[in-house]
Amino acid sequence: MSPGSLVVRIDDHQITIDVVAGASHVVPVGPRTLVDGPLEHADPMPPANLTNALGLVADHLDDLVIEAPSIAAAPSITITGSHAEVLACVEIGTDTCPTRHELARDDADEVFRTLALETVDDRLHNPGLPYDHVETVIGTCCVVLGIMRRFDLTGVVVLAGDDDTVDPDDTTGPGDTGDPSGGDPR
Repeated sequence: MSPGSLVVRIDDHQITIDVVAGASHVVPVGPRTLVDGPLEHADPMPPANLTNALGLVADHLDDLVIEAPSIAAAPSITITGSHAEVLACVEIGTDTCPTRHELARDDADEVFRTLALETVDDRLHNPGLPYDHVETVIGTCCVVLGIMRRFDLTGVVVLAGDDDTVDPDDTTGPGDTGDPSGGDPR
C-alpha cells in the first residue's frame, strides 16, 4: 500500500482509519451504531432512516477531514473487518470472500438498494449473508457508501480473512495493487 493510503476497519460501533505510514483515527459510528440509532431496527427501512444513517456517517467523515485534511487525498482506500467481508460476499453471492475483492461503488449501491427494500425475513435468503449480519448489513452499506461518497471513490478494496494482520505501515501489503501510482480506484 502506498504511503497516505487508508486502511479502514469497520467494527460494530466504530470505524478505525489507519493512514499507511501515518496516524490512526477513530470515527464513533459503525453498522451496529446505525441500526441502534437512525435505522431504528425498522423492517423494512424507511427512506428517511436510510438518509439519516448516510448523513450521520457523512457528518463524522466531514469532521475527520476537517481534523486531518490530508485524508481526503488518500491514493487508495482498503476496508477490512467482518462487516466489510460480509458486504463483499453478498455482492458476489457466495459464502466465502476472496482474500482481496474490488468492490465497485455501483455494485455497492445496487446491493444497498436491493437489501434496503427487503424485510429482515427476505434478507435471510441472500447468498453470502449470514444470520448474524442480516440486520447490520444495511448499516454496513451506509458506512461503505458514506466513505465512497465522501472521498468520491468509484470503488474500494475489501480485504477478507484475519484483518488483524493488516499492517497499515506496510507499504507492500495485501491491498497493494502493484500499480506504481498507488492503484487509485477513483
